[in-house]
Amino acid sequence: MSHGRRALRLALWLLGVPLAALLLFAVAVLGHNEWRHARSLRAAAASPTGAPEITGTAGAPVIVLLHGAGLNGRAWDPVRRHLDARWRVVALDLPGHAADHAQVYTLQAATVQVAAVARAAAPAPLILVGDSLGGFTALGAAAAVPPAQLRGLVVAGASGNMGHLSTAHYLRDAPLVRALAGVIDVRRRVGGLLQSMGYAEADRQAVLDAGVDLNAVPAAVRDLLYVDFRARLAALEVPVLITNGSRDTRAVSLEDDFAAAAKHAVRHRFEGVEHGVSMRRSAEFAQLVNAFAARAFAAAPPTT
Repeated sequence: MSHGRRALRLALWLLGVPLAALLLFAVAVLGHNEWRHARSLRAAAASPTGAPEITGTAGAPVIVLLHGAGLNGRAWDPVRRHLDARWRVVALDLPGHAADHAQVYTLQAATVQVAAVARAAAPAPLILVGDSLGGFTALGAAAAVPPAQLRGLVVAGASGNMGHLSTAHYLRDAPLVRALAGVIDVRRRVGGLLQSMGYAEADRQAVLDAGVDLNAVPAAVRDLLYVDFRARLAALEVPVLITNGSRDTRAVSLEDDFAAAAKHAVRHRFEGVEHGVSMRRSAEFAQLVNAFAARAFAAAPPTT
């Protein structure tokens, strides 16, 4: 065999080793997550009524707030204080987060949770408001809310499906996130991030005390991969407000195609803002929700 052919075979072998290792690693990661996914679904089926108590004037319209990955319902505190007193407001801790951190987020488990809130609020109308993971959750869970109750969605930072590129990023980033979660001071890092977003000390402390978990982020992303949220948006008969920060590059790049699928969509852009508009511009975001809710609750429910 010539030196050139031996060198080529060696090069191909050296290339194949890391590729095979990467493939085995990917299979192991996905297999582990499949196990956690199944466990979460069993937990959701065993405890299908995880809705918190809805306080306020009986029968008043309800706004359901759905938070981003790794956080909890207290992340909505800066928004809640600016919401109109006419609405009843409930901020959920999504599955796999806060008190339920021993489980793992799945869209199915979150849908069960949102459906339980709708039953608890019935027959009052409601809208779903979500940012990032919460935005995808709102789109995924909307069909579980009775049409007579659902009046609209506010979807922030969730304009588009997670396909091949998101899967590649997941396989690259998930091990790193899990490794970092085990060695860094998560409370200090998340607290610093919240401070940079403008959270007051009391609000930061409330979020941290409720529980934050970096491991919840890749777990949630994994469950959203290849879900056709565009099709779910297209199926909605209620108004949908799609909003993003102008610096949220991924969401903005997909927004036109995403919005085109909706039957009744309006859009709003927060100029100069990155991902997480509800947290970075809380008062402005609340006023946007107030105006949308006033229109949505005043309209008659869609006919079915």
